[in-house]
Amino acid sequence: MDDTPEQDENFNDRELTITLTHRNDAPFLEEKRRAILQFKDNARALPFPLDVPQVVIGRAKEADLCVNDHYMSGKHARVLVIHNFYYLEDLNSRNGTTVNGKKVTFMRLAHQDVIQIGQTAFRFLQMDAIDGNYIKRLNLQAVQSLALAVEAKDPYTKGHSERVAEISEHLASLTGLPPAHLERIRIAGILHDIGKIGVPEAVLLKTGKLDPLELELIRKHPVDGQNILRPLNFLGDILPAVYHHHERFDGGGYPSGLAGEAIPLWARIIQVADTYDAMTSDRPYRKALSKEEAAREMVRCSGTQFDPAIAKAMCEILAPGKPG
Repeated sequence: MDDTPEQDENFNDRELTITLTHRNDAPFLEEKRRAILQFKDNARALPFPLDVPQVVIGRAKEADLCVNDHYMSGKHARVLVIHNFYYLEDLNSRNGTTVNGKKVTFMRLAHQDVIQIGQTAFRFLQMDAIDGNYIKRLNLQAVQSLALAVEAKDPYTKGHSERVAEISEHLASLTGLPPAHLERIRIAGILHDIGKIGVPEAVLLKTGKLDPLELELIRKHPVDGQNILRPLNFLGDILPAVYHHHERFDGGGYPSGLAGEAIPLWARIIQVADTYDAMTSDRPYRKALSKEEAAREMVRCSGTQFDPAIAKAMCEILAPGKPG
């Protein structure tokens, strides 16, 4: 049975092509205008920005726009954002979706359209204001998807990048980094292993000792990660953290053999977070250590593998009575 929703007669698939205009004979993307969903009958409700590639609407907690409306399905409909075009798709909902009183399955939205989902009405408004960060967010989401693809190759590391990001952000706050740096180090934590996309699954999942060629492939992933991210100028500040997160404080790491404070601070933070999560997760070649065992390893390797100040901050996080 084909579950593909019927195509509305007012939907033209050629509209999915991003419009190109010309300036000085060079093609460029027309700047994206901001858009919002405004609750039509609730003046106190804040408008919802449509600033990501898709927004799922429904009453499920995991919906991007969660509405307490029992006439909605859990995931009722979604808005797809394709540059300056906004499309509404019904997700095979129980009660259907209407735009300006007409039931739809998929259609392009226009300024001032009224969307009815369950008993909740929204007005779609497209502004004149430019969304200057759209391309950055789109590119970041693309590389984050690539990072998830790395984890999909190895079931033992599912959720690893997100955990490393959270721990790194916590450590960064404890070491006194300013708030503006915390989100950047979180992004670096998510992307730190992106270079493993080029490592064969047979190597990632090997239970025995790696041979020299396999070890070389693994040790190359910080270099490959930097090369993947280098074309994205807005990620330039996190490249040193990705490239150097396997250095050791005593100079015995890779790829550059840096030691002490010559290792970028963000890389030293991510190294501690990465190692802690690796120690406390099951791997093909060993079982996970307990939180207490991992704390003892942090102390033992302080000053050799780890920056002592950051290892100390990690032990504070792991102290009895602390969550985690």
